[in-house]
Amino acid sequence: MDKYRKNSNSVMQLKALEFFGNFIQNHDEAIEDNDTFAILDGIAIPEELIALIKSTYSAKKLTAFQEEGRRHNRWDFEDEPKDILQALWRNIPARPKLRQIITKLINTFLANNAKADPQESFQQRLEELQSTLGLSDFEIDIILVMLFVRDETLAMTNALRRRTSERDKITFIAKCLDCSTNRIVEAVAPREKLRRYSCLDNELDFVDNLDAFLSGIEKEPLANSYYQKYQGEILPWDFYGELATKHGGILKDMISAGGGKSPVNILLYGAPGTGKTSFARTLASELKLNCFSIAQNTNETRNGRSCSTPEFRFGALQVCDEQVEPSKSILMVDEADEMLRGNSSGGRFFMYSGGMNSSSVGDKGMLNSVLDSVRTPTIWITNTQADELDESSRRRFDYSIRFDALSSVQRLAIWKNNVSKMKLEKLFDDALMQEFADKYATSAGGITLVLQNLGKLKPAQNEVTMLVDKLMLPHCELLDIPKQNDKFFPAKDYSLDGLNIKGDIKLPQIVEAIRGFQKDKGNSPDRPRMNLLLSGAPGTGKTELVKHLGTTLKIKVVVKMGSDLLSMWVGGTEQNLKAAFAQAEAEKAILFLDEIDGLLQSRARAQRSWEVTQVNELLHQMENFNGILIGATNFSTNLDPATLRRFTFKLEFDYLDFAGKKLFFERMFQTQLSEQDAKKLSAIPNLTPGDFRTVRQSLYYLGEKTNNGTRLSGLEVESKAKAKNRSAAKSKVGF
Repeated sequence: MDKYRKNSNSVMQLKALEFFGNFIQNHDEAIEDNDTFAILDGIAIPEELIALIKSTYSAKKLTAFQEEGRRHNRWDFEDEPKDILQALWRNIPARPKLRQIITKLINTFLANNAKADPQESFQQRLEELQSTLGLSDFEIDIILVMLFVRDETLAMTNALRRRTSERDKITFIAKCLDCSTNRIVEAVAPREKLRRYSCLDNELDFVDNLDAFLSGIEKEPLANSYYQKYQGEILPWDFYGELATKHGGILKDMISAGGGKSPVNILLYGAPGTGKTSFARTLASELKLNCFSIAQNTNETRNGRSCSTPEFRFGALQVCDEQVEPSKSILMVDEADEMLRGNSSGGRFFMYSGGMNSSSVGDKGMLNSVLDSVRTPTIWITNTQADELDESSRRRFDYSIRFDALSSVQRLAIWKNNVSKMKLEKLFDDALMQEFADKYATSAGGITLVLQNLGKLKPAQNEVTMLVDKLMLPHCELLDIPKQNDKFFPAKDYSLDGLNIKGDIKLPQIVEAIRGFQKDKGNSPDRPRMNLLLSGAPGTGKTELVKHLGTTLKIKVVVKMGSDLLSMWVGGTEQNLKAAFAQAEAEKAILFLDEIDGLLQSRARAQRSWEVTQVNELLHQMENFNGILIGATNFSTNLDPATLRRFTFKLEFDYLDFAGKKLFFERMFQTQLSEQDAKKLSAIPNLTPGDFRTVRQSLYYLGEKTNNGTRLSGLEVESKAKAKNRSAAKSKVGF
């Protein structure tokens, strides 16, 4: 308490005396705490107090009180004032006139000190607290009562500390403020300012985090504990490309039209590290509005204030809304996950002899109330998926944008922006930044962190690639960011000519059809899709064809295995499919879904609801995809019929015919076949281009000089292994 007394003796003492006087007037029980009346020591001169007591009570009464006191505690007029008053209070008949004595002492002191300096530090900070939070005088008095209890300025607190129920505290506050308990209950309810703004905690105790401000240790304005104006760097609007083009116009119109007259709530949600926060700041800058960030929901403190609960953040948002000018501001609630999830939590109940007052508060109810009442346009930012938010809350957002994982195009823009900002242009050229953007699917924060550390290391230009790899790999491993596929190039000895593809349409025609699709930029709903289905046994050249198309057409290929997209969580596969199509469209890439059998199995054979919904989702994405989709499967007969109809071209890869076997043999092994070798090769069934590569690799590692006989023997082994596997698959398995 010393830190308060140094700057605020008069304010604290006067208020404490006022509350103590009310408490004594409204209290009629025994007081066991011997220090209860110590607060009067400083204002009661012993001689004057004794004279006042002797003039109030008759000599006979005083003698009787002293005699009564000898049975319990001996006292006389040589004792300290607090002990004399305590002894008199023990005599119930003495209490009415004792109240008069105490009231006279307090009123005299208050009158003599009424002109206490109003400019002292504590008073100023108390006024700032009241102004910032919009508190009434009554609410300030409640805060002060509990502050005095905490710091024992009101000396009768030991007994109160032994009775820590909320009912006892509310009764005590009511007596100090000379009001009804119902009025206190209303003021300290969970949704009222004292609790919402964390002035009192859930047990109604004074929140220690206000100490730094009230004592003068913290010099910053109290408002900074609840919100801060963003004054850092802003990315240019055109940095966001298609995102700004697609959503920018309507967002600007909505916020401008609101102008502080009605609530405007915008939700930015999706994958972490995708630029939601910087987008919000740039939007505010574009509109020439001040951007105020609400205190983060962390376990840390800001300016000595706790920011650890959703309730506090809701309160901080409302404080900010009341303090800023709505028509010139945007509020940003970053990391709002816990605030938006809408989990209800039961409130507390306060019971009294006069009845029961109940108040309940839940995140969902508070969220909906805030969404409907905050005047300043507010942007809410969360990594929570949309289906995790309560539907009634989702309906209240005026506009929403889902941020998917960054595409390589977006990552390249972030690399370029950060390299320029950190003045590292001498270390990077466009090709190197493109390589890193393709290779590491990290967030904007990850790119920034790596470049900051790179700048500290000051490498030579020829060391940059090695250092970026060393810094980026452990970062990606820590965050479980999968390594991107290597450059998706076909093998040097790959040939379209040797493949055995069924159908009348030749591969060169397919390539030209895709070129035509690329040139047709129309958005007509009748524009034909460009979906290719490649089916056939493993190793027949399906993946190599996709590589060839990407290289020939100079299009990036986004590869997604069926196992990458399937999720153990209900709805997870659907979300993964959406993300895959969104990524391919953003990067203007070919989307290659390899081994899609599990994704597109016939719904007629489905045994679980999610097996149907994931097929439905894939069909929906195929219908609305504006890019090139290629699916590959080993078993096209298992696919859903509706899915088959949505593929523009269906290419069936069969085992190589003799011409294909001869071509791949001579190209892979760099040799010519004799007539006898050709006959032997022709007799080996079910060969694929992959078999030739497998044999070549096996012979390479044997390190022996090989000939066509050895090579043909290797191909026979591969063919027999397939026949054996097929036979095993047909046989019944039993025990």
